[in-house]
Amino acid sequence: MIGNDDSKHNHGHDHSGLSHPHFSRREVLAGLGAAAFAAAAPSPSLGSLLRPTPRAWSQNATGGPLFRIQRVTDGVYAAIAKPAAMINCNAAIIVGSDHAVVVDAHSKPSAARALISQIRAEVTDRPVRYVVNSHFHWDHSQGNLAYPEAFGAGTQVVSSTGTREWLEREGVKRLRESLESIPKQIADLKKQAAASTKDGDRKALAGQVGELEAYLKEMTPPEKQIKLPTVTFERRLVIHHGEREVHLLFLGRGHTAGDVVVYVPSEKVVATGDLMHSVLPYMADGYPDDWSGTLTALESLDFDRVVAGHGSVQEGKSVLRFFRSYIDELNEASSRAVERGTSLAEVQKSLMPERLKSLAGDQMTRVAREVTGAFGGPAAKPAEQLKGSVASNVADTYNYYLKRRKA
Repeated sequence: MIGNDDSKHNHGHDHSGLSHPHFSRREVLAGLGAAAFAAAAPSPSLGSLLRPTPRAWSQNATGGPLFRIQRVTDGVYAAIAKPAAMINCNAAIIVGSDHAVVVDAHSKPSAARALISQIRAEVTDRPVRYVVNSHFHWDHSQGNLAYPEAFGAGTQVVSSTGTREWLEREGVKRLRESLESIPKQIADLKKQAAASTKDGDRKALAGQVGELEAYLKEMTPPEKQIKLPTVTFERRLVIHHGEREVHLLFLGRGHTAGDVVVYVPSEKVVATGDLMHSVLPYMADGYPDDWSGTLTALESLDFDRVVAGHGSVQEGKSVLRFFRSYIDELNEASSRAVERGTSLAEVQKSLMPERLKSLAGDQMTRVAREVTGAFGGPAAKPAEQLKGSVASNVADTYNYYLKRRKA
């Protein structure tokens, strides 16, 4: 049962008042086919939508479950995504007396079907009645179709109003651009394989080609792959899950214009999507000036475990505080630089990872460890990866304030 004073079944929106940043081709590709472009960059940025390394791609080539199911607390589970060519997000699974709620739907329907099979085998035989999109990004929403196919038309896909608007406006367009770029990536990988003298590298490259070919086939035509949310809300929606309440909250803009936090008060657990997680953020679709305040609102909730969109299950609020302090540091430096007319290159030089207070202590080591766990293989050259990630985040933050100043 849903209880909400502002929820509504959504059959379309007027986009005349929808405001979002201009998307360059680079941003579109980074936001959707990110893993497809990793092979061209031997030391990818950790923050550019979490691109895995080619070595990471091969980790799941031997088959087996796509997710590692972890019990978080009574009736709440985390499905931790294993490395794959086209990355998947984590999911939270909340089991009630007669049905389940799943938070986030991965990069493609086949990945969602794989999780459904694991849920049935490892968690519960109760049907999934609600699938929550924490935000509109491809690796959290492109598997929506699988749930009503598996459990019937009564299964609802739920999001904030903003997320549905963004997905309706950007989903097919971004998917199409990603698919158009993949054939060249496949050709480049085949050339690399032909030129390689190492059996292991050739096998890994062949695995990458196979995964990309499968993704291209599955997601074509793009117009049939994007399932929009069927229920939306503005600020708060409560699912009465037997004796347990599941709170869906829009606390403000951050990673996107419509980030949803899923909160289970009785278990003190929160699922955050990519509003915050254990590695560095992707900021090109974000609202840096609002993000910190949204994280403060999140911190005010009474929880002690976090199922985030990527990385490990978190205990307590220390990672949240790190994440906010990192965004605060970039906000302050970038906004001041724009006011003073300082160039982006100068700002990036001044904000090297070793100069950031938020990355002091063991934070760099922790982030590298989380990337290794999320994407497989050793975090090669972590100093270079962090440098690239921070530079990307600084550029996105700087450009955000520059556009706003020119508006």
